[in-house]
Amino acid sequence: MLHHRRAARYLNAIIAFSFLGILFIYFGRSSPGIDSSTQWSRPQLDPSLFRIAEESLNLPLEKAPNFLANSTQSQEAKSSVRLNLSDWYITAKSLPLTGAEVVKSVNFLNENFQVLNLDKFGPLEEVQYVIVVQVHDRAAYLKILIDTLRVATGIEKSLIIFSHDIALAEINQLIRGIEFARVLQIFYPYNTQLFPHVFPGQHPDDCAEKWRAKGATSKCRNWQTPDKYGNYRVSKLTQIKHHWWWKMNYVFDRVVAPYKLDEKWVVLLEEDHYASPDFLHVLTYMAENRESLCPQCDILCLGIYIKNYQSAALQPEHLGAAPWYSSKYNMGMTIRKQLWDQMKNCSEIFCAWDDYNWDWSMLQVSVQCLPARWKVLYTKAPRVLHIGDCGVHTHRCNTKKGVEMAADYVQRHAEKFFPTTMRVSDVSRRMLKPSKANGGWGDPRDHTLCRRNTSPLLSGTKHDAVLDELLNSTIHLD
Repeated sequence: MLHHRRAARYLNAIIAFSFLGILFIYFGRSSPGIDSSTQWSRPQLDPSLFRIAEESLNLPLEKAPNFLANSTQSQEAKSSVRLNLSDWYITAKSLPLTGAEVVKSVNFLNENFQVLNLDKFGPLEEVQYVIVVQVHDRAAYLKILIDTLRVATGIEKSLIIFSHDIALAEINQLIRGIEFARVLQIFYPYNTQLFPHVFPGQHPDDCAEKWRAKGATSKCRNWQTPDKYGNYRVSKLTQIKHHWWWKMNYVFDRVVAPYKLDEKWVVLLEEDHYASPDFLHVLTYMAENRESLCPQCDILCLGIYIKNYQSAALQPEHLGAAPWYSSKYNMGMTIRKQLWDQMKNCSEIFCAWDDYNWDWSMLQVSVQCLPARWKVLYTKAPRVLHIGDCGVHTHRCNTKKGVEMAADYVQRHAEKFFPTTMRVSDVSRRMLKPSKANGGWGDPRDHTLCRRNTSPLLSGTKHDAVLDELLNSTIHLD
């Protein structure tokens, strides 16, 4: 048995150095291009990922979290993948890398990432809460979110999954420094940092967003597929919905199901959220008493949008129940696998609805696909707050304003937090009419990629053709 473990460690080391070598060659190049005649700016990937991967893959076998153990691949297939990685490293020294090889690298990183702090808090099977944070590039906001999670009661019982569509050193440093909970990082493989100039990035020959009639005369690449308002896709916006959908499917397929966390509640956060110290305490109360509070509520919501954080009407022990509506109950939304399975079974509506917002697309699933609309049990005084004044749509903003308001709100209500009992004081049966589609999602390529992201663990799906240009793109090495 000992010599088998020693051999496995050697194999892990070979895999690690092979993988790191590939990434180092790719991301360390000075000027990559899609073809030999065109040069693009270099994606600024965080080099600390190389160290992270090395740490993850060179752990002693007894301590290394074996995500591959739950794979549906056979042992023979797993060995084949590993051997191919070694061969890939050898050939990559003298040949350009393809997009397919880069995607394979990211997928390999996702499968083999070290789960932090397992030795301190126990295995994943003992997790009580799963917290999923969608991360882009706003490190200042993310630091504040992490600081609020650090002081949350019960946080040590959680697994926090950070899902990225960009790799930045400052952000990875923040996450790798977390010592108060189990931590896992995953990376969306088809992101615009790695592939800025091929779909799903913005190809130089794509139509500009507002070209409308000009698109037809210019014959830009996607001139025939604008959205319902005549506008063309913008990759930085479509990526948000793509990332969200991939992340959700990955978390439920790769973490929740294999580790038998089906009955655990999954809290959905974003990098610009702010959590109260009792948000898990309140979640526990709502979950344990849901049958008496609102048995038909399949969604729990820890945050609502309010205009006046100083209002006396914000009573921390009060709850509300209502039909779920995307713009009102999308912050700190909390679900279980049973509801996610409903959502996934209606993926065609989500993927084809002409709206680049994941929450408005999700509302259409509730309205069009299900026998009854989802209902939500929510906190009348929010335990998750939105502090992101600066974001995709807003650039003239004050980063500190939202933080100061949230901190003042928490301090103002501190004595009433951690209620021992809570009650539903507001029940609404009013079905708000869904708004018109916001557009930005008219390109059928986005629909197809969304369908492909419905099964992130599968390879060779019928939807892979939409990625042909990406997978066959060539990254030239110097």
